[in-house]
Formats: sequence, C-alpha cells, structure tokens
Amino acid sequence: MFEKRDLLILGFIFLLAYILRVIFLPSNALTFGYDQARDAFVVREIISGDFKILGPPASAPGLYHGVLYYYYLVFPYLLGANPVYAAYWNSLFNASVVFLVYILTYLFVGKKGPSFLAAFLFAVSFEATQYANWLSNPTIGVVSVPLIYLGLWIWINDFKHKKDKRTYWGPFLTAVGFGISIQAEVFLLYHGFVIVFWLFVSRSKVSLREFLLFLTILFVVLSTMILSEFKFGFRGVIGILSLFTNGESLKFAKSFGDILVLYLNQLGRLFSYSTYPGNVWWGAGFVFTLLLYSIWTLNKKRVGWKAFLSSILLSHASVVSVGGQSTPFLLVGLAPFVSIIVAIFLYKWWTGGYEKIAFFVFLIVVFGNLSMIFRENKKGQTVFAIQQDMVLSKQIPLIDYTYNEANGASFSINTLTSPLWVNTVWSYLYNFYGKPRYGYLPFWHGRDQVGRLGNNLEKTSQDVNLFYLILEPMEGIPKRFLDETVAGEDVVSRIIESRNFGSIVVQKREALNE
Repeated sequence: MFEKRDLLILGFIFLLAYILRVIFLPSNALTFGYDQARDAFVVREIISGDFKILGPPASAPGLYHGVLYYYYLVFPYLLGANPVYAAYWNSLFNASVVFLVYILTYLFVGKKGPSFLAAFLFAVSFEATQYANWLSNPTIGVVSVPLIYLGLWIWINDFKHKKDKRTYWGPFLTAVGFGISIQAEVFLLYHGFVIVFWLFVSRSKVSLREFLLFLTILFVVLSTMILSEFKFGFRGVIGILSLFTNGESLKFAKSFGDILVLYLNQLGRLFSYSTYPGNVWWGAGFVFTLLLYSIWTLNKKRVGWKAFLSSILLSHASVVSVGGQSTPFLLVGLAPFVSIIVAIFLYKWWTGGYEKIAFFVFLIVVFGNLSMIFRENKKGQTVFAIQQDMVLSKQIPLIDYTYNEANGASFSINTLTSPLWVNTVWSYLYNFYGKPRYGYLPFWHGRDQVGRLGNNLEKTSQDVNLFYLILEPMEGIPKRFLDETVAGEDVVSRIIESRNFGSIVVQKREALNE
C-alpha cells in the first residue's frame, strides 16, 4: 500500500493540511467562548492534581460526554495557559486524518490515484479546517469516526486469514474508534446502528471471538463513562431515556416534515462545506447526485464501497431529531467520506475519457474551499460559534485596552455574558494573559461568582475609582438583560468612553462621587 514515494506525497499533503489549519493562529483567530474557558479551567485543575472522571455536560439535562477530551488537552496546556497551544495540538491530529482517508480510499477501490486525491481534498476541506481549531469535545470525532469505519471495513471484508493475528485488527479498530467517538460526543452513539447493521449483513464473516474482543475493547475505552454513571447515580442513562420522550408540548413539537427538512439541511451543509462552501445549493446538490447514483448502481451481491459509503454518509438519520441548527457537530467525522466519494468519481471521470470535466470540477472544489478558508478562518470558527466575535484577536486587545487606560492603577470589571452573568471567559483571559503581562488582576464588582469556574477575582475595594463594563456580543442574550446590567452600573459609575472590539463593547467608567 505504501512505497517511499507514496509516503513523500502523503507527507506533503499532511504538511499542506496542517499549514491551512494553523495559518491564522499566529494572529489569534481562535474562538474562545464559555465552553472553551470552562474546559481550560478544568484541564488546569487536572494538571494541578485534581483528576476528573466526568466530562463536559451535554445539551440534554443529566447527560455528560466522556472525560477523554480533558486529558487530550493536558499536553498543550502543560506547555502554557494560552489556548492557541491547544489549537495547534488539535490541528495536528486533524491534519493526520489525511493518512486515514488515503488508507480507506485505497481499501475501497484498490487504486492509489483516487486515494491521493481524496487525501488532498480532505486537506483543503473548509469544514475540516474549522474543526481543527474549534476547542470543543466533538472535534476528536474527526479522527475517531473514520477509525470506526476503517476497522469495520477490514472486519467485514476478506483482508484476513483466520489463523493470522491480523484477524483482530478489524474489531479492535472499530471498538477503539467507536469508544473514542462516544467519549468525544455522546450522541455519536448513532454510529452503533451502522456497526450493528453491517455486522448483521456480514454475520457469516464475524466470529464470536472477534465480537467478544470488540465488546471488551469498547468496555475498556468507555470505562471512565461507566464509572461516572455508577458514581453519580446513572444520570446519563436517565438523560438518554429522556431523549425518547418529547419534552416539548404537542403544540410546539416538531413534525415529521420538520425533522426531514432538518436532516436534509444538515446533510446539505456537510456536503457543501467540503466541496463548494460558498454556495450550499451547488455543493450539496453535487454530492447528493453522486450519493444517489452510488445507491442506484449498488452491487447487491456483495458488500461494495458504494453501499458502505452511502450508509456512513446517511448514518445520522437516527439522531437528527435531537439536534438542530445549533448542533452541526452531530455529523463530525463524516467530512472525510465526502472527500472520498468525490475523489473516487473524479478519478473515474478522468480515466474514463472525461478529463476536462474532472479537472474543471476539481478546480472548482479546491478554489471553493480555499477561498472560504481564507475568508472565514481569520474570523475564528464561524461554523460553530454562536457569538461570532468571541475570538482572541478581539478579546486580547480589549484586555490590553483596560490595562493601558488604567496605567498601572487598580480597576474593576463587570461583564454581561452568555451564559448570563458567568464571568468564566474573562476570568481566564485576565489570568492567562493580563496578569503575566501587567503584573496584577482587576477587581470584580458583578454578580456573585461563587461556585463558578474562575472565581478568583477579588471583590472591589472602596478606593477603586476606575470601572469597566464588558458587554459580550448580544447573540443569545435577551436585550432586557443588557438594559438591566447597564442600569445597575449607572448607579455606581458613569461612562467616560465606550470602545468596540468587533461586536464586543467595553465601557470605561469612573465612580460616582458620593
């Protein structure tokens, strides 16, 4: 499968992929909101010896993801508190998926041409570059989901001899990939339906020993999640069961048509963000056409790549009802398979006498992705961020502004945030950047932060006369809370100056004379 020249080509593709993922990190183009600050604080606690077994909370009450993500971030945060280090680390793993894409494509079609092409298309995928710098637990799925299907394909096909030790690579890789995926994002359990389906279809090739190995490895990988269920009273099980009941009133519950449209829209964004992200209609339509053609021309007598790939790309149908516009990460790890199906067809057209068409489509896909990368990635992770301007490139200058205006004097801050009145983000920013650079921390005169991560800013003393009110972007914050916060601040101080850092506003204020 690999010759020296092949490794050199893949090495070049990997390097290209990594450069495209980190190219804007030196300018602090990194989304840093509440989730990122929360996770950074937790990882710092682990580094200090406070080990965890419970991962980040999921959107469903009582449900938590695995703790693996926290330990995954330990190494970059050992290097320093700057979250950019974690983004470089995450990008390294994200870019390495080009090797998995090459191997998967080669196993599907047995040719190096489409395999190199698929790896290259993933390297320039806009969606992949967005995941690379998104510091959130689902990002691990970019690596682990392809690992599931690499193992499953090996498992159900005749790449093995029953007496060969390599027989067990299939169930081993499938279990590792599936377990890590669930650790990363608990809703990725839906890949289990695809695994069960193909094991049933290929049951004559699946031995009991292999299946028991799969279950054993899966149990080991998920052991921390299982342990946390026992420790915290099976809250996760209760949370999963609650998903099978409709928590909304019948008046506002989604209809079948709503869920179907949502499913198609999510697929459309997945398909377009790796082909032509500038126009969802054309990008999605192109991949939908390839997918429908693959299904139409299936070979029903054997398990071929068309059936296997189609089942992967359509797999999230079982979980779409629990996620909407705010959960694009339910499809994490599927972008590599978009690159694979596009590469296979482009190669077929090229070798089938349609070189000009293949080359034209290739240029459009590459241009579409690169143009979107250079337009959007300098703004942070815009695909996932609700508050678009919560990026270090705007937050760091704001921190500098508050210190420079204070000119060495003490000052106090208050913040209006999402989640409401939780100062975790700004506490982390002042601790990791402000204190080392300027030698001291501000005081705090906002809502009580007892029990919140980052509650280490002292309450304002009476001799402090300089105040700052930091107003985060208003996405997700009802306007009445803005009015309430400003009114409360007006009681103790008056505005001297207001500065905008993107859509983040900071008001410089001075204390009112009694």
